[in-house]
Amino acid sequence: MSNNEPGGLWIDRPDALQILDQKKKSGIVTSEYQEKLKFFIENGYVIFESAVSHAQIDRYLTEFDRTLSSESGMLASIPTYGPMDKSMIPAHEATRGAPLTKYLDTYWMIPAALPIVFNRKAQEFISLIFEDGVYAFQGLHFEVGSTQAVHQDTAYVVTERPRSLAASWCALEDIQPGSGELIYYEGSHRLPEWKYSGKYKHFNHDRDPHQEHMDHLAFLKSESEKRGYPLKRFLPKKGDVLVWAADLAHGGAQIENRSITRKSLVTHFCPTSQKPNYLQYLPKTHQTAREYPGLGKTSTFYYPPGDGPTKMDLGYSITSLLRSVAKRVRRAWR
Repeated sequence: MSNNEPGGLWIDRPDALQILDQKKKSGIVTSEYQEKLKFFIENGYVIFESAVSHAQIDRYLTEFDRTLSSESGMLASIPTYGPMDKSMIPAHEATRGAPLTKYLDTYWMIPAALPIVFNRKAQEFISLIFEDGVYAFQGLHFEVGSTQAVHQDTAYVVTERPRSLAASWCALEDIQPGSGELIYYEGSHRLPEWKYSGKYKHFNHDRDPHQEHMDHLAFLKSESEKRGYPLKRFLPKKGDVLVWAADLAHGGAQIENRSITRKSLVTHFCPTSQKPNYLQYLPKTHQTAREYPGLGKTSTFYYPPGDGPTKMDLGYSITSLLRSVAKRVRRAWR
């Protein structure tokens, strides 16, 4: 299946609840997960309370602070002219409290991120919806609310089979109202399929008009409201994890109180039998996945293989790498 076809998982099928009943009868799914899966099929997300311990989060945040205070090679994405225009810069040069600043794939640089990314509850749940192992990629660490418009991940996060995708959002602290909390339209994963240029699940700057992208965002809001899908705000406690479906319409609320943070760690996942689409556009030396037995796999678009770069110059700069990859991606997705 090509990456412009909808694809999907068993949970996306019209008879998903019947399939779930069969999985329960055959012993594949426990009673606990049956209820979670039923909720996920109907609503497009599920919440696991206390999925990650405070001690695990504290270790990660200590390591994150240490890594951020040095020229470690960790990268951040920052907006330039607007939300759709981004630049990659060394993480220690980014303004830490700025909305739309994202620290990228920290699991590649900070081992203490792995128990959060592959926490048992979310990892077991995602493996059930994938019917496969769990492949983590495109990780985003936020210090404050993203303020990102309500969107669907499938427009930007491309896998070999669109909608063979899920994501998790872990609260690294108690999240307060007014912090730019995660928002989502419950049930919006069932909205009619949006196709860019009448064909593609993902958005491409060069191929698709900017207005079409704006129309998609407007459609998600108007159609969700028209169908009566409630807009939810996620106000979790530290260690709570929300897992959402590929097409759940979600975003970041506006920040009403700039004196508070909204520390969170977001990870996207696909089945281990597949891979993120970006890998095919990277140099062969960078088409690397790390395997963690009993947990899953990870890969990264941004960093070379190894234990993590200490310099930006590794035969070529990260800027030139991103430039060359972008050219190849544009040619392939037209």
